[in-house]
Amino acid sequence: MAITTYAELQQAVADWLNRADLDQKIPDFITLAESTLNDVLRSSYMVTSDTLAITNSRVSLPADVLEVIYTQVASTPTQPLEQISPQQLVMLRRARTRQNGDPRFFAVVGREMLVTPSPSGSVSVDVDYYQQIPALSNSNTSNWLLDEAPHVYLYTSLLHATPFLMDDARYQVFNSTVSQQVMSAVRSSQTLSFDDIKAAGFSLTAPTDMGSSAASPLSGTVAASPVMPQG
Repeated sequence: MAITTYAELQQAVADWLNRADLDQKIPDFITLAESTLNDVLRSSYMVTSDTLAITNSRVSLPADVLEVIYTQVASTPTQPLEQISPQQLVMLRRARTRQNGDPRFFAVVGREMLVTPSPSGSVSVDVDYYQQIPALSNSNTSNWLLDEAPHVYLYTSLLHATPFLMDDARYQVFNSTVSQQVMSAVRSSQTLSFDDIKAAGFSLTAPTDMGSSAASPLSGTVAASPVMPQG
């Protein structure tokens, strides 16, 4: 059967489990599948953007953010921000970016983005990021994942059903199948969008109190490459 809606997905899960008494549990299996896929799947279909207003050097990230891909000052498209670790951010603030100025670096701390140097006022930044898979429900009956990869939805939901059913044998089967299908979906997305070589934006110019624009953010030596995202 075709799986194009939330109701059809629920029916498919019931059919594959060959059980007619799980109507109240199958929505939980699908919710758990979405949680797992949010952790492991990164696809071009998950990429979205937003503009955030930074005040006092920090701003809350969008509620649906999974991972920041790229950030730049909205008024200066040639000025991307470089992602660094929270520890590096603290070191920069202490040693080299004490004066206010246009942000050049950012770190993600909890659900917030912190920048340095601190802007003298409010500044807008454009953020590209991976967003959570829109959860299926009776009111939201489809999403991009169900359209593009219903098998991934189905197998991951079945995977989460097996512990409830105490079916260890099928757990191994579904776990292997989910791993293969997720890897296939990721490779397909990477071929399209080069997600496999994603790197944070790096500053084209360094803050004025950091010396040469080719200097590493944490030392006076020349950086061999941009600082990569942590985690």
